[in-house]
Amino acid sequence: MNLEKPYLAVVFATLLFLGISNLWDHRLQHEFPYGYLASDTFQQQTRVEGIKDAGNYRLEPFYIVKGFQDVVGYYPPVIHHLGIILHFSSEIPLYDTIYFMVFFNAILAAFVMYMLIRRYSKQIALLSLPLSILLFSNKPYIGFLWGHWASITGQLFLICIFWAMSRIDIGKIEFVLGIFIGALALSHTSELLYGVVFIFIYTLFLLFFKRFELKYLKKIVIAGIISAILSFYSLYIFRNSFMVINPYQFEVSNDWGGTPLLYLSDFGLLLIFLAIGVIASLLMLKKFYVPFMAGLFMLGIGYTNYIGFGIRAFQPRLLWPIYFSFFFGIGLFMLIKLVPAKLKPISVFIIGILSLLILAGFMPVSNVPTYNKISTSGLMDIWHWKAFQWLDQNTPKDAKLFFFYGDVYDQDAILRNSKRMHGQIVPEEYIELLKNRTIRRDISTEFPADHGAGMPYKKSFLNIKLHTRENSNSLFFQSHADICLFDYFIFDKASRQPVLAQYNLLIANGMLAKGAQNVFENEVVVILKNNKIGGDCIEERSF
Repeated sequence: MNLEKPYLAVVFATLLFLGISNLWDHRLQHEFPYGYLASDTFQQQTRVEGIKDAGNYRLEPFYIVKGFQDVVGYYPPVIHHLGIILHFSSEIPLYDTIYFMVFFNAILAAFVMYMLIRRYSKQIALLSLPLSILLFSNKPYIGFLWGHWASITGQLFLICIFWAMSRIDIGKIEFVLGIFIGALALSHTSELLYGVVFIFIYTLFLLFFKRFELKYLKKIVIAGIISAILSFYSLYIFRNSFMVINPYQFEVSNDWGGTPLLYLSDFGLLLIFLAIGVIASLLMLKKFYVPFMAGLFMLGIGYTNYIGFGIRAFQPRLLWPIYFSFFFGIGLFMLIKLVPAKLKPISVFIIGILSLLILAGFMPVSNVPTYNKISTSGLMDIWHWKAFQWLDQNTPKDAKLFFFYGDVYDQDAILRNSKRMHGQIVPEEYIELLKNRTIRRDISTEFPADHGAGMPYKKSFLNIKLHTRENSNSLFFQSHADICLFDYFIFDKASRQPVLAQYNLLIANGMLAKGAQNVFENEVVVILKNNKIGGDCIEERSF
């Protein structure tokens, strides 16, 4: 009886259930962006909404880049296009389909690694797969919840490159490899560097073992040409935007801005099997070299933060459970070698299922990492979502919005759901004004935007300039603002700190007394229209 297909189906269903199904409360679509826990998740969600609205990605949505209408689309777009395709084919809300694609890409990456390992040993591949459950353990899970979606998608194509390199001897594989490299360049640029370096190391490996042939070089050159054609435009924009704003500099980093870091020690007792796998791989190097090289290579990449690669070294750690699965499978396989020959086939599936149960937390074992169940609606709620929808559908495209204090607004990309230019109160000064019992119209203001690429635009053909490098007197580049210059004011009526909500309502009532108009209100949010733009829209006073 062939148990491989049922086993793979069980693993796939388990990963889907533990990953996005539990997070989403087992519903495929939601009334608002559900399970979004950080600004970067909304950064991806609002960008994909802008691409869908425009029908293309020639330009960035203006509300992401301080109102500029000519900023070229500079972000690697694959994850966005995948989300849009699924949205139009399923009619599920776009904020759900793009999130689903991130989880699906990660699960697909685990199965591509399975196919890579299976070429060398079906039994080891079957034993390897359950380790992928740890994608949804405590620390790696933040890659999904906090918005590292482009990196996860890029690492799928990086693993596809590993697979293609393992099959470099078959006909026409260079075309597949070229597409994978190009897709990687269009998914996340950091991983492109890893892919190129891996191919270089693989070439050195062939030279060392005297397996290098000219036809191999020809295939690599053809793959390089194909990938260059696919990614030239995107990489040109990247070179003249991201790399100008963030040029490489030697940087040793021990911290990822407060993001939890995955360390080898987090694997606990599983390190025993991983160590056995590494040692066994070294002894069988010629037979198992591609999965071994990939795992060891990505282990090294995860620690390049200590040799100057900075925080970009940490993202590959999110998928360490996939990269290390080969070592894990060999470690378990060593146990099966002790089993009588007749029982070995069924023992593989028994140990595989036991691994699933243990890593999924159904049979917890001390000092073994397990799945970390998270079920939350996230930062958004139905009341804020309806307010954002109202702003999108009922205000002029050039309207300027001002957001007063809200508990979730510190994750400022959430404000882009208004699809209008916006500023927000600086909470620290707002609190000081409250302490001093003061109301002012000129106040410290943040104008959140995506600054990472410098807001590139085309001065002329192949001549890229950056808005952030040019002097601008625009309101949206100031650190203080006269709030009476804005068209709409948004107040939260509820807060974890009730005194701040009360201060919001005090100001809102003062604006109503000065002629502002209440145009939207629900249980949590009230929106006022400023009918005295530039005039006396608020009484400056003490209270």
